[in-house]
Amino acid sequence: MNDDRYVEYGAATGIVFVVLSLAGFIVLPTPPDLNAPSQEWASYFLGHHGGVRASMVLLAVAMFFFIWFLGTLTSVLRIATGTPRLPSIAFAGGILAAAALLVGLSAEAVAAYRPQGVDPLITRALNDIFVMVGVAAIPALVALFAATAVVILRTGAFPAWLGWLLVAAAAVQPLTFGAMFTKHGAFAGDGVLGFVVPVIVSFVAIFALSALLTAWARNATQAGNPTLTERIRGAVSGAASGARVGAREGRPG
Repeated sequence: MNDDRYVEYGAATGIVFVVLSLAGFIVLPTPPDLNAPSQEWASYFLGHHGGVRASMVLLAVAMFFFIWFLGTLTSVLRIATGTPRLPSIAFAGGILAAAALLVGLSAEAVAAYRPQGVDPLITRALNDIFVMVGVAAIPALVALFAATAVVILRTGAFPAWLGWLLVAAAAVQPLTFGAMFTKHGAFAGDGVLGFVVPVIVSFVAIFALSALLTAWARNATQAGNPTLTERIRGAVSGAASGARVGAREGRPG
């Protein structure tokens, strides 16, 4: 297997993240309304603990691929912009968002771990943590999408429409703040605006980024001169390749 194939695999980790995340949400049994009584939430975890656990496993595995994709994306952004400031902001935002979401997954996993032996009030509180980590992740996700969008729109590293898609992804994240103020309706933690729209737009943006990067990695060797595409390929292929590119251009890889 040649290096080009490894480059494509690394670039495609964002797609894997989106697919596994969607699978995790699909297998998650339909939960009660957030405003439902504590006993109803206890019954939910008691009757569906297997499905909840399967969902948490899929979402946890998905986070591994998200973290791997962040490394790939940050390398590309640094090569494209020539400075570490915006790529560092994007990476920090992505890592903080991943950390917050992993805390939420842990809380939900605890609720499903021993459902028959936990007070219903505690069970519902654990699920509330799972919902509210979306609020904690807002500034991190805005930083990730906004910094990436600025690099794209300034440098042309990707098509402009992708930059504006990322602007939209950053703009819809604050809708999740609605979960702080209501437990039912569109802005609730399980509502269309409080949950569905921010999540779907984020998935679309990450999928598009990963797909374009994978396509570029596949076709980069067709260019005859040192172009931005080739430099991106060098960044994605790993530290050694990045060091060689840096040496040729007189700066660290």
